Amino acid sequence: MLRTMNNNSINDTTVENQALVLEIIGPAGSGKTTLLKALSRRHKKIQQGTHPSKIRQIPFFISNTFSLLPIYLRQYRHSRWFTWRETRSMAYLGAGLQVFQQQASNNDAVVVLDHGPIYRLAFLRALGPDITTSQSYMNWWVNLLNKWIATLDMLIWLDAPNAILLDRIRSRHTKHAIKEKCKEEGYEFLTRYRTFLAQTISDSVSDHRLLLLNFDTSKETIEKIVDKILLTFDSITNKA
Repeated sequence: MLRTMNNNSINDTTVENQALVLEIIGPAGSGKTTLLKALSRRHKKIQQGTHPSKIRQIPFFISNTFSLLPIYLRQYRHSRWFTWRETRSMAYLGAGLQVFQQQASNNDAVVVLDHGPIYRLAFLRALGPDITTSQSYMNWWVNLLNKWIATLDMLIWLDAPNAILLDRIRSRHTKHAIKEKCKEEGYEFLTRYRTFLAQTISDSVSDHRLLLLNFDTSKETIEKIVDKILLTFDSITNKA
């Protein structure tokens, strides 16, 4: 499969011999991991995105800390600092660019990211500490968003009503922040994350013409969704 026209080269020639890179996004319980497994079974060239190693992430962890800590100490000491999960996501966003660009050079493949960059950028924007409202942080955030958009070809957004998502989260064995929360708190969490995810995606799609597919997993089975995604792959291949 050939990579589609690069998002930042609409007027340039098509970039060939690179993998198609897509990310599956959506709130917890929407079926992201299930879809990735189903795609892997149905399409022999699906490759799950390789996460950057801890060693690769260390320089970004140090850089992020040194650039933002002085601002935090001056203006945001009354609020919390980044959690360990948020810190890891920030390091992932920097270190992952080189890793995924290298993986994308494997031609005739489809690289699928689950809990990837758009998911993490929206997560930080929606649930991060007060320092994420600072200009320095927003400059960092926008810079990485633009770089990742230039790497991605497609977004697949899975969603479902809050009631269904919360039931799925509670029925799973894995931990989640809202698993033991009351219905109101759970709904508020899901709605807030969905709002920031929509804003992040809206900017990405409108400014860079990134292909977006939306699916409601309460209305369509995973297999039906896979059928539609594979048809899109075929359409992109034929155009290329």
